[in-house]
Amino acid sequence: MTVEADDLAARVEDAATPRPVPWAGPVARLRASTTLRRLVPTPVALAGLDLAVRASIRLRPERLARASAAMAAVVGGTPLEAELPALAARHLAAWPRAWETTWRPWAVRRLPIVGLEGVRAVEPGRGVVFSRTHYGVPAGLASLPRSVGPIHLGVGGHLLSDAAPGYDGYQNEQIRHLLTTSGWRLVRARGSRELFAEVLRSGGRVQLNLDVPGSTPVRFLGKTVEMAGGTARLAWDTDSVVVPAAVLRRGRGWVGHLDAPIDPRDHPTWESLLQAVADVHSRLVLTAPEYLESPLRDGGWAVATGDGWRAR
Repeated sequence: MTVEADDLAARVEDAATPRPVPWAGPVARLRASTTLRRLVPTPVALAGLDLAVRASIRLRPERLARASAAMAAVVGGTPLEAELPALAARHLAAWPRAWETTWRPWAVRRLPIVGLEGVRAVEPGRGVVFSRTHYGVPAGLASLPRSVGPIHLGVGGHLLSDAAPGYDGYQNEQIRHLLTTSGWRLVRARGSRELFAEVLRSGGRVQLNLDVPGSTPVRFLGKTVEMAGGTARLAWDTDSVVVPAAVLRRGRGWVGHLDAPIDPRDHPTWESLLQAVADVHSRLVLTAPEYLESPLRDGGWAVATGDGWRAR
């Protein structure tokens, strides 16, 4: 089945037009300034962030308790469970550190990507589902379409709606701008399955998040997690390969990592395919688990502990 590019484009919402961010004071604007960051070397900025996090723990110890609960849910049942106290403190610093790179678009666009040869070796005409988790640098794979071609990306409505006021709005705008100027085609995730299936059957590429609450029990990070099965179902139904992707720590920086493609033809069921994808992401996340967004986040799992995550 071939889908005309113009037909698909007509059904992708306009994401390239900037969304003006309502003013919420100078502090939020300075925190979101890319110009200011050109004057501050990254190591200096990261050192300052670490100091701020340590100060916040002393002033608000309940933040460390929440981070401990999040990391207990992530590493419970894994060999890293013994490192929980250190991981909790690092988790508080991980999100600001990851975002510091996102606020430096010149650094994001220079991030090396390894594993491209696996994608390029996929049989011509077959679709590719890039599978990610909420891990590492937001928009850290922004440059990927320049190497593999346009990618349709399922996103939350916050990236396609009017910008929220203040810092949250600036964050959303930064991600949206990085992606749309690099060849990503943003699609509202809810109700996107039919469009994504057409893209894949035409030999195109999509990206979906794996770590989304759902009804399918999967072994993930050493425990049973109730996860959405859309990634595997879509790949199974369209005979598309799945490429687990992540932005991983490498020394003092980051690298875009594309794991070996997983072929649904090698699995008896879509559930088996989903488990194979989850196994790869478990391995990738555990290289630095503090960078996984908390499963207790808004919109996350109703219950998430070291024994398992329940969607409801």
